[in-house]
Amino acid sequence: MKQYIRLSVECANEEMADIVMAFLADYPFETFDTTPHEVGLRLDAYILVEAWCECRTEALKAIAEYGEVSAEEQMEDENWNETWERESFAPIAIDDSFLIRAAHHDPAEGDVRDIIIAPRMSFGSGHHQTTRMMCRLIRELCSGGRVLDVGCGTGVLSIAAVHCGAEHVDAVDIDPWSVDSAQEAAALNNMTASMEIILGTVEAVEGRTYDMIVANINRNIILADLDRYLAALNTPSRLLLSGFLQEDMADIREACQVRGLRYVTHREEDGWIAMAMER
Repeated sequence: MKQYIRLSVECANEEMADIVMAFLADYPFETFDTTPHEVGLRLDAYILVEAWCECRTEALKAIAEYGEVSAEEQMEDENWNETWERESFAPIAIDDSFLIRAAHHDPAEGDVRDIIIAPRMSFGSGHHQTTRMMCRLIRELCSGGRVLDVGCGTGVLSIAAVHCGAEHVDAVDIDPWSVDSAQEAAALNNMTASMEIILGTVEAVEGRTYDMIVANINRNIILADLDRYLAALNTPSRLLLSGFLQEDMADIREACQVRGLRYVTHREEDGWIAMAMER
């Protein structure tokens, strides 16, 4: 059975919690959760014990200015997510377009489209600003065809893309737990014929091409893999990017434009950015 470390960080406010989360996303943390706690927020971040031993000193140094570590607790992975899903995961409405919910929640009403997930305490639960903004961009810009979801997590963006007309979605993630969760979500939404969930990075789909790529990851991975995204994009096509902060937008936009992509639009929420480029 896997053993995890739960790192708890006390942050003064949501902005500080977001900054800490962004720093920790550069390390192999698998899931994040925030809860109101005394003055401010408590951010809980989960990472395998072995991975934590390798990056502990560097990670703690990176976040020292933005929050105070209150606990490092070792725990098994079979109970903590189940408790969180039952007690803390609430449905998320995205405008009048989507309702992100677990199977035990009431279904959406009217023209709102259900996105039923098996939540795993990750960005893909829909509670994070970047997930909501990316769903909005998919609703506005997806025009069918083939879509690649890089770092798919629980599969929210893949399901949103199918709802918005995508003929097929390849979804990749390096975390086996996320792959299992996304596969379960595909089944819950009756989309197994339209979605292929793949364990790995964008390199796992080398040779395939797409009409849209969505990547809600972080600044460093986006910049490192940008050429791979370009190699997989059809002409014309769109690239939707998120998982980075406002101060990173200029660098990412410039890197895209140098490679021949054109800026379309962006959304900003609480300092987080979701940006659309096109070829």
